[in-house]
Amino acid sequence: MSIRRNTLYNLLGRIAPLAVSLVTVPIYLHAIGEARYGVLAIIWLFTGYFGVFEMGLSRASAYHLARQHDEAPAVRSTTFWTALWMNLGFGLLGAVVLYAIAQAVFTHFFHMPQSMRSSVLASMPWIAAALPLSTLGGVLAGALEARERFAYMNLIGVFNTAVTQIGPLLVALFISPELTWLIPAVVIARASGLLLQFVGVWRFLPIVPSTLFDRARARALFTYGGWISITNIVGPVLVTFDRILIGGLLSVQAVTYYTVPYNLVSRVSILPSALSASLFPRFSRIESGEGKNLAERGLHLLVAVMTPITITGIALLPLFLTYWISPAFSRHGSMVGMILLAGFWVNGLAYIPYGLLQGQGRPDITARLHLLELPFFLLLLWGGIHWLGLVGAAMAWSMRVAADALLLFYFARLPLKLSHALPALAMMGGAAVVAPHHMNSVQSILAVLLVAFSILWALWIAPDLRQVLLRSSQGLRRLSSSQCRRHP
Repeated sequence: MSIRRNTLYNLLGRIAPLAVSLVTVPIYLHAIGEARYGVLAIIWLFTGYFGVFEMGLSRASAYHLARQHDEAPAVRSTTFWTALWMNLGFGLLGAVVLYAIAQAVFTHFFHMPQSMRSSVLASMPWIAAALPLSTLGGVLAGALEARERFAYMNLIGVFNTAVTQIGPLLVALFISPELTWLIPAVVIARASGLLLQFVGVWRFLPIVPSTLFDRARARALFTYGGWISITNIVGPVLVTFDRILIGGLLSVQAVTYYTVPYNLVSRVSILPSALSASLFPRFSRIESGEGKNLAERGLHLLVAVMTPITITGIALLPLFLTYWISPAFSRHGSMVGMILLAGFWVNGLAYIPYGLLQGQGRPDITARLHLLELPFFLLLLWGGIHWLGLVGAAMAWSMRVAADALLLFYFARLPLKLSHALPALAMMGGAAVVAPHHMNSVQSILAVLLVAFSILWALWIAPDLRQVLLRSSQGLRRLSSSQCRRHP
């Protein structure tokens, strides 16, 4: 199957939820208020951390099923069922632990109004129930990824995202904005996509009569997944603890000022995430030398595409937040978003060596790196929030992902050309300086010129990108000509 086509499916599957969020987030903020939105963000970050009970089996099942690409369907079915039952068991165990711990955490740690605290505590059974649903969904998604059924997987993902965004919003608008209604609505909406995922696995794996649990297969899955589970333990802290600590040291309103731009700018990762997901099954099947060559081509193209997108985002973010939400919100969140965008650029490039290492059977390297980074990041994050507030949190997060990327490139033996990286970083700094807050200004003109220059620079460094655009334009011209001949 075509990597380009799979990447396009993954891109569309990630862009569609963004379109839904652009519509629903302002309505959510208006309907439930910034404080409730911040509490919901903290809840799902907290439950996301307990995804560690998935024990890395989603990635492990994707890896092993990809390597079993040419095996008999019964072999793949046994691997799938073994992973599914293991993940269900770990998910149920995690739900019990989450329920026991979360009450104390939400009672004593987070600063929130007492009425909201009571609503969260009353909704604990629903919050715990979200965990086994998430672990089951991970194995189902891993099986579809291994079979490179990205079109179906992303179609279901778009459906599930739309339901989880729109369903609770309708509850807030027409029933109640209280968390005791919103939290169950989110959990029920998330459960709706599991059945469709299972139907896809049944068809595309395909599931046939086979052994439902195999001990040898379980050991192989757990050996690979054990290192992934370390990443799953440390990863959520590295990725999400900024918002947890902001909620503890500042306020839940501050979490909203950080989370909204974070969620918005994190969408620049859809391209590297889409490309990495398409490459992972190939990395798992091919030899290391061929995998490195494939990774280098993907990385070169990624630098060229990611840089203009990031520069455009930095230049337009203050203006966008002003008109999307409010000028006051833009003053709180625009600088945070611009710093995070630079971090997401670096982090996006790191998807390639990260996927290569795990696809070549070395998840231990990524796990050890995350363990090494954790204490330094927590110290840097605490100091950043203490002295610089939200901006300090964004700086700490971006510095951490930059260090992580450099280490991943080193261990994967992938070159990152400074002749490309340094001009890109310089243009990002220029975009932050000229980013306009008003449409009619000199800064707006400078921002447009800088974005145009970044696009020309990307086309200059990436001949492959020029060829893709040229072929696309030729195809559009042929299509237009054929339509003209049909309809003179």
